[in-house]
Amino acid sequence: MSPVLVKIAPVLLTFALGVLLRRCGIFNKANADLFLKLFFYVAAPALFLRAIPKLELSIELIAIPLSAAAIDFGIYGLAWMVSRRLTLERRTLGAFMIGAVMMNTGFLYPFALSVYGPKGMAIASLFDFGHATVAFSFIYINACRYGRGNGQSVFFLLKRFISSPPLVALVGALILNLGKVQLPTVAGEFIAILSGLVTPLMMIPLGIYFDARICRVAPLAIAVVLRMVGGLSAGLVCTLLFDLHGLQRTMVLLLSSAPSGIMTLTFSSMEGLDGDMAASIVSYSTMIGLFLIPLLIILLPTG
Repeated sequence: MSPVLVKIAPVLLTFALGVLLRRCGIFNKANADLFLKLFFYVAAPALFLRAIPKLELSIELIAIPLSAAAIDFGIYGLAWMVSRRLTLERRTLGAFMIGAVMMNTGFLYPFALSVYGPKGMAIASLFDFGHATVAFSFIYINACRYGRGNGQSVFFLLKRFISSPPLVALVGALILNLGKVQLPTVAGEFIAILSGLVTPLMMIPLGIYFDARICRVAPLAIAVVLRMVGGLSAGLVCTLLFDLHGLQRTMVLLLSSAPSGIMTLTFSSMEGLDGDMAASIVSYSTMIGLFLIPLLIILLPTG
């Protein structure tokens, strides 16, 4: 077995463990939500604090979050054009639009950490910052527009985003990097232990959430293709536009082809969109991602 596959296999097995634990009745979606909260509040911030202080910052890195935002708006435009030819009820159309745009960047974290180490994770976190900014503003506005329109205000969500632990950790890590600050050994070891939770806290709940039921085959297939194939194409355009090379190029291409994000389910629930469509998009794009992402890792050079 190739060295890359050796690194990827444990990540895939962790997802399979989540599926098995749900099938055996040991865990349910409430447990998955708890795991994802731990990922959001503990593991992801720790990973940022571990990875970004070691990254050699340069002005060119601004292209990473800008690429994420450009991909979001590009896929939204494509989804909007395609949606004009679909005869979908408004709630279903909203889930279709959100599912096609929202990226599960966290899905890539275990792969990035296993294969590319802290440097790959640092680049992924910068990309995630660009995507999250669009997600908690523009994408949520559209969830409101297609749904009940009476959920949390955009300003509330932006405030929650600004005060979120991953963003606070990202800013703190950048300060440590720019100030060339070395954390005490005990703190560094503590952060390393917490960051090691990323793979189980992301992949097990994804396995628990996986649902093989199909809802509206044609719109589902189109949404998944837009999210992953369209996203990869938009990512390639961004790498050419911003002249990205090496690991930066690889990470942008991988992240742009990520499955539909868990926030697709969250926004759909908050705003009364079609939950079955949202769950189908997330589940099937995740299933495809389990094959597509390892394939891209093998094919894409980092040098």
